[in-house]
Amino acid sequence: MRLLKKYPNRRIYDTETSSFVALADIRQMIIDRQSIRVVHSKSGEDLTRNVLMQIITEMEAEGHASLLTNRVLEELIRFYGDKVVAMMGPYLEQQILQSLASQDRVREYLSKAFTQPYPTPEQAIKQMIEQYQKITGQVPQASKPEDDEPEADQ
Repeated sequence: MRLLKKYPNRRIYDTETSSFVALADIRQMIIDRQSIRVVHSKSGEDLTRNVLMQIITEMEAEGHASLLTNRVLEELIRFYGDKVVAMMGPYLEQQILQSLASQDRVREYLSKAFTQPYPTPEQAIKQMIEQYQKITGQVPQASKPEDDEPEADQ
């Protein structure tokens, strides 16, 4: 877990690199799948959620499409007064994690599909023959056009 300290002057200090970081740097840490924790430099209060929300707000201001539509935000606000809220947080988190895992699998599949060299027709035929031999244990017979009956000498 990477510890970041937020100072009263609103600057954020990265204790790992001993330097101040911008929200864009923190966003990149998140994209790189680094776990972070942001705390107030004096009180130790956890400010991680506030900083993450600020990053989302800035991304939307930059023109990124919003995942949190008005309808979703309205429904989230309605949950806060309900007893179900304790169950909804972990449920939503699990749903999002499953969706991200699916996206990762699709991205991996597509990257492999489009980066592999495509075989030439000759290579493809050779691979099919080898697979046929593995499955059947037989060598396929090459089909040759049969000669027509020899014409009678006149």
